[in-house]
Amino acid sequence: MACIKSAQRAALTALAPDAPYLAAGTMSGAVDMSFSASANIEIFRLDFQSDSPDLPLLASAPSPDRFNRLSWSRPGAVEGDSFALGLLAGGLSDGSVAVWNPLRMISSEGKAEDAMVARLEKHTGPVCGLEFSELTPNRLASGAEQGELCIWDLKNPVEPVVYPPLKSVGSSAQAEISCLSWNPKFQHILATTSSNGMTVVWDLRNQKPLTSFSDSVRRKSSVLQWNPDMSTQLIVASDDDSSPSLRVWDVRKTISPVREFVGHSKGVIAMSWCPYDSSFLLTCSKDNRTICWDTVSGEIISELPTSDNWNFDLHWYRKIPGVIAASSFDGKIGIYNLEFSGLYAAGDAGTPARPRAPAPKWLKCPTGASFGFGGKLVAFHPAAPSQGAQVSSSEVHVHNLVIEQSLVSRSTEFEAAIQNGDKSSLCALCEKKSQESLSDEERETWGFLRVMFEDGDVARTKLLAHLGFEPPQAPTVDSTDQLSQTLADTLNLDHGTTTDNADAQFLVYNGDDFFNNPQPPEASLAEEAISTNGEQIEQEMPGDVVPSDPSIDKSIQHALVVGDYKGAVNQCLAANRMADALVIAHAGGSALWESTRNQYLRKSISPYLKVVSAMVGNDLMSFVSTWPLSSWKETLALLCTFARKEEWNVLCDTLASRLLSVGDTLAATLCYICAGNIDKAVEIWSRNLKSEDGEKTYVDLLQDLMEKTITLALATGHKRFSASLSKLVENYAELLASQGLLKTAMEYLKLLGSDEHSHELAILRDRIAFSTEENDATRSSVSDSTGASSPYVTNQSYINPDHSQNLYQVQSYNVPSNTYSDGYHQQPNATFAYNNAYQPTQPAQMFVPPSAPISSQLIHLWFLLS
Repeated sequence: MACIKSAQRAALTALAPDAPYLAAGTMSGAVDMSFSASANIEIFRLDFQSDSPDLPLLASAPSPDRFNRLSWSRPGAVEGDSFALGLLAGGLSDGSVAVWNPLRMISSEGKAEDAMVARLEKHTGPVCGLEFSELTPNRLASGAEQGELCIWDLKNPVEPVVYPPLKSVGSSAQAEISCLSWNPKFQHILATTSSNGMTVVWDLRNQKPLTSFSDSVRRKSSVLQWNPDMSTQLIVASDDDSSPSLRVWDVRKTISPVREFVGHSKGVIAMSWCPYDSSFLLTCSKDNRTICWDTVSGEIISELPTSDNWNFDLHWYRKIPGVIAASSFDGKIGIYNLEFSGLYAAGDAGTPARPRAPAPKWLKCPTGASFGFGGKLVAFHPAAPSQGAQVSSSEVHVHNLVIEQSLVSRSTEFEAAIQNGDKSSLCALCEKKSQESLSDEERETWGFLRVMFEDGDVARTKLLAHLGFEPPQAPTVDSTDQLSQTLADTLNLDHGTTTDNADAQFLVYNGDDFFNNPQPPEASLAEEAISTNGEQIEQEMPGDVVPSDPSIDKSIQHALVVGDYKGAVNQCLAANRMADALVIAHAGGSALWESTRNQYLRKSISPYLKVVSAMVGNDLMSFVSTWPLSSWKETLALLCTFARKEEWNVLCDTLASRLLSVGDTLAATLCYICAGNIDKAVEIWSRNLKSEDGEKTYVDLLQDLMEKTITLALATGHKRFSASLSKLVENYAELLASQGLLKTAMEYLKLLGSDEHSHELAILRDRIAFSTEENDATRSSVSDSTGASSPYVTNQSYINPDHSQNLYQVQSYNVPSNTYSDGYHQQPNATFAYNNAYQPTQPAQMFVPPSAPISSQLIHLWFLLS
């Protein structure tokens, strides 16, 4: 407890009730260092903003005599602005009561002596009892020798009115009144105590004592105070060194005191009960101790620092709770700030620390509110006082508060859409979201997500159609066999070989036409000229064909005659006769055929032949890595048609990475969706959360993101999330919990598996579990959430808000397990570590090439017919 301000005066004090001023009157019997016999009344300013430790003096005026008691009334004692600070009264040693106007003292500018407005002369001895009424500030009570009590009406200080003096007689007769006090609840009740140990409670309406009491030995009473909260209790102290106790009395039963505080070793001189908290009481005694008591427990809370001489006057400062003023015989007025903590008593540094005192009432809020976890708002306020209740109580109310109404409604709607978990409802959800989307990007994204929920036999067909490509109709016979037969028929017709078909065609000629229109037969025009020495058969060439180099033809023919197919092919390639090379390579075996085909494809500049090269070489990765990104839809369609199941994810992910590197985020996102790469897709979607476009808030954008994320997770059967995605889900769950959707938030946290991600996640789970009052069951389900069962299997409840009352009805529903995991199951040896990434199955009605290289006959026919 530290002294924060001081003034060197041996004076009694009084604090202004509603202003930062302190009045000091020269104490009767005190002698200063100069042995001055003068008496003054002074006013100091309580300036706590200044760093100076000295109290600044504002005004000073001479007093007719020295003071035994000083009291400052509340404003309103006298009407008019000239008495705005109330009245200041002093009980003097000559038996009079002097009354000053403190406002005039402060503003008089050197004429403070004119501030005295009245001098009340009724008593014959020193006035030791003096106090203004708190309830009627114009009334002043004074008491002096022979137990004489006077009540003054100072409504007009110039002409004060005094009521008939009161004096107790008989067994309750009092000697010199040492102290008096007004009841804080009843304005007509007043208590006085005297030096003969008698205490009297007066009823001013009836002008007689209400009750009187004393202890068994009638110890000398020095001071008394009413309990600020209990209107029937008062405390009386004695300055008898042989019995320096403080006794609490209840005026309803005065046979014995209610409680006694023992701590002082010598007589108690002054006392002050805290007006803000009746559990704190200040006392000072001749043992040089100034103690702050806890009146509830009877314990000592703290003490003022000791000095060479004891304190003789104490007051609580009403404007700042916890601040007190104390006057000592050292000639010092000190302003102290109580520290309500377990302090050692003065001179008892070796003793154990005292228990900490409860928080004082002025630190407690009478009313307030606080937001709690789970969308709760806790508010408290004083309860309506009940009849006869002595202690006030408070009422506490807990409200369910929803700030983000759109989040609650959208989350509830989304949970209802996925609660059954069947594909039809999920497809309908994606279709609805696609139609409601305001941007083309959102519409396209939901369209792709819808395709993900199609049945396995039509998934790729739907994807092709969504990309704008019409898949071919299924052939009635095997494509390879049909095209190979066409190749054979074509070759026969080109070489003019006589077959059964040719004979049949010859037999159907019409003889009449032949003889009516005589023309040389077509065969005679192409008649072969055979030389006698067996030289080469020459055939007439069509007129539009450029004759070839005979030397090259002869070299090729020579290689063929000896069976050197490879040499013949090399001759054709050197002469840029690609078609001849392919035909000859076909006869030379599969190895020669593949080598010739690859050379042709490498030299080709036609874009579509790049597609053929990727197909026949079974090298879709090179195609995806090199094909222009402007044609990404064609690339994705090619993968949809020819990619094998085990390479689908890698190819789509590679295409997405290329698109993302050039800034095409929409196309990259769609390819990541096809690849089942939920982490990359969410990473791109999360970029929209960093900047609000003005139309949607952060909460709406986060809800959009989580709807797409959960939908994609349902489509892929995704069970393991990255750290960044886990943090996003954690933030979303915390947001749901803040709106009261505790169980829904817990179900999202179950998707994250065990507590391996972050310590904050474990704390959030525990808070939600404890808030839902299902601690054991919830913790058990969380620990088992990493098992083989689907993370969406839960007994969950969603909340329908009643916006009119901010109350909620809870309905339970079950989210079934993933019913479409078989159709979208990923191979265990897939390149990406997604346990159940999206794997479209091959539709039965779509042409899908076999895993082996494409038939050489099919490629042969391709070039012959082109």
